[in-house]
Amino acid sequence: MRTKLVLYSFIIFLLTSFLLSCGDSYDQYTEDLNNNDEETLTEDHNGFQLLETSCFSCHNPDANASAVTAPNMAEVKRVYLAQHESEEDFVDAITSFLSDPSKEKAIMKDAVENFGVMPNMSFGKAMSEAVGRYLYSSTIQDSGWYANSYALEKAKNLKDPSEMSYLDRGFQFAMSTKSVLGKNLKGKINTEGTDGALEFCNLNAFHLTDSMATEFGVKIKRVSDKNRNPNNLANNDELAIIQSFKEQLEKGEEITSTTKEMDNVVIGYYPILTNDMCLQCHGTSKEIKPSTAELIKQKYPNDKGIGYGVNQLRGIWVVEMQK
Repeated sequence: MRTKLVLYSFIIFLLTSFLLSCGDSYDQYTEDLNNNDEETLTEDHNGFQLLETSCFSCHNPDANASAVTAPNMAEVKRVYLAQHESEEDFVDAITSFLSDPSKEKAIMKDAVENFGVMPNMSFGKAMSEAVGRYLYSSTIQDSGWYANSYALEKAKNLKDPSEMSYLDRGFQFAMSTKSVLGKNLKGKINTEGTDGALEFCNLNAFHLTDSMATEFGVKIKRVSDKNRNPNNLANNDELAIIQSFKEQLEKGEEITSTTKEMDNVVIGYYPILTNDMCLQCHGTSKEIKPSTAELIKQKYPNDKGIGYGVNQLRGIWVVEMQK
């Protein structure tokens, strides 16, 4: 009896020590994150570069192009300019929509009906304003802009990733990947409905992400504390980042992307925020169609990625770059 009591006491001691050490590690990582004096995303954003890496894959820059997954960018400018003539009003309207894309905020109602609401690109205010300023000052709405100016704008505005900070280049890699995924998902939703988009995501999301990572020469993944796919489960370090981002969001603050250096790599972390489009697969029973809910159960029997509302943290992009 005494031997068993000693053994039980020893086991309890080990478990308690383990749990306390995990807690200390998590708290220490969170403290390190909060005290992080690493680089921040540049405030001097280039509107063209943001459009090129994050927007043009859906919003074709050619004014003569037929719309496929979204209206071309020339049409976007024409509609916004017709309702907001001054630069200040124009930039404010673009910034407002990009901060939280929704049916309610959309002024291009027909486009939303035809193509659905665009994904939230997680642009901060400064980025959204840079996009608005570039659109207002450019002549992208002219039929000859694409043929005569597009290549020149690329040569003038696009930076090589090696010239950027690690945080900025990681953001570009993440948003470029998100743009490609978003384009494909929107296309599937438009042609095959939400069920078709879910099937596509199940079969192709990892392959598309990996192909983009290979193109950029980095490692890219999406992770969450409420994962759908088992391979998207966040590790302890990533959970600390997610918790920090959630706290910023709850306080009404703009989420601050961050980096962490490890040996010969720098890892960038960037938020993934929900909007109306996301809720078709990640919302509540009010937003998810019964057929989609059944398909989710079939494809992901241990799914945790539902119950979200608009403008909540779905997860994070993690971009690992060699120094």
